[in-house]
Amino acid sequence: MTLKDRFHLSIICIIVAVSSFPSESFSLNGADVAVYNDTSYPEGGAWREGIDAIKAMLDSYGYRHEDITPDQINNTGNLHSLYKVIIIGGGWAGGYNAYINRSGYENIRQFVSSGGGYFGICAGSYFASEVVMWKPNFSTPFEVYHYPLGIFHGVARGAVLSVKAWTSPTGCVSGITEGGAMTTVRIDSSLVPGVRSDVRMLYYGGPVFIPFPDQTGEISVVGRYEVPRTPADGTPAMILFQYGGGRVFLSSPHPEISFDECTLYYDPETWELMNSILSLLME
Repeated sequence: MTLKDRFHLSIICIIVAVSSFPSESFSLNGADVAVYNDTSYPEGGAWREGIDAIKAMLDSYGYRHEDITPDQINNTGNLHSLYKVIIIGGGWAGGYNAYINRSGYENIRQFVSSGGGYFGICAGSYFASEVVMWKPNFSTPFEVYHYPLGIFHGVARGAVLSVKAWTSPTGCVSGITEGGAMTTVRIDSSLVPGVRSDVRMLYYGGPVFIPFPDQTGEISVVGRYEVPRTPADGTPAMILFQYGGGRVFLSSPHPEISFDECTLYYDPETWELMNSILSLLME
């Protein structure tokens, strides 16, 4: 089953019975960063290559980190005493919603409102949004989902068709065969000093962010898509905002991993951007 098929089944997967979930240990040691990982769960949403890249980036900058599973999120009410930031990476947000339950959503909200940082990448940003609008290509209508976590009071709307339709072939015979392309994001250097103003990143089905009117003034746009002469040009690709006592950063593209000539690779320039954002979230 492709990621596209799995996305369309997200609402069905939300009603999977808790009794069918795999048994996990709830022992957590604590670290600078918790990295969400549900790859051991049937139909879990996390993209393994993205998780590996996130961990490689954290290792390169000396951050202490450990995996955190859906069961651990659901059953740990003191996340703020264990971590400074939770990273929920790319993959399939429907899979995240299938395994994280009402207690888990509340534990994440409490973690951030108590001063923690939430770093969502692609699916991790859809997962954080109150409303998701999904349109995989030009010929299909929008599908609308109401997601439970809701720490971004707004709409995550994807795919960004001016960058790459989700069903558009990449020309690769393995790996990212559809929906992926490198794109340029204009960075607001006043928010993340020391980072280049134009950064090339992997786009792989992420959204643009549209805050509801009552939150518009509270959102800082860290990066905007640079797609000249298209409707996507200048639309928000990365946003930062306060949530209670903590901060939330949502990224539509993937700063953890890049893509060229059908090969995934690590880029020190995008990792520097990630490091700058982590520093902001940990302040």
